Amino acid sequence: MARKIEIQINHEVYVGDTAPARDQVEMLSIATQNGLLPYLTKDVKDMTIVSGIAGLNTMTFERLKELVIRKGDFKRASDNVPLSENLFQDQVHLFMLLMGRALVENVGPFWNLSSDENTDAPTETR
Repeated sequence: MARKIEIQINHEVYVGDTAPARDQVEMLSIATQNGLLPYLTKDVKDMTIVSGIAGLNTMTFERLKELVIRKGDFKRASDNVPLSENLFQDQVHLFMLLMGRALVENVGPFWNLSSDENTDAPTETR
């Protein structure tokens, strides 16, 4: 079941949904193959996320846009206009930031796995 996402970029709120699990698996795979995983935490700075997204090849960027933005049905909250690069005019980096932050919402829970690795408690094996 999709979870509602609300992201504020440059004093404007954008709303959408998380993607289905199948699409999140593909997002995680794309992020891993393209070295984006270190950028996909909530405390990473905006410029770092934009740099990672901007470094993707065009086909990968378009596929992530399809998975994150279109399938997430993202809209500008103030007027329900569907999200696209053209909404950002001369500040397309803000579109990339929004895409990166939405990607974090979709695959960010991956980082929950690391909390167990930092403890001295033994792990159960079968």
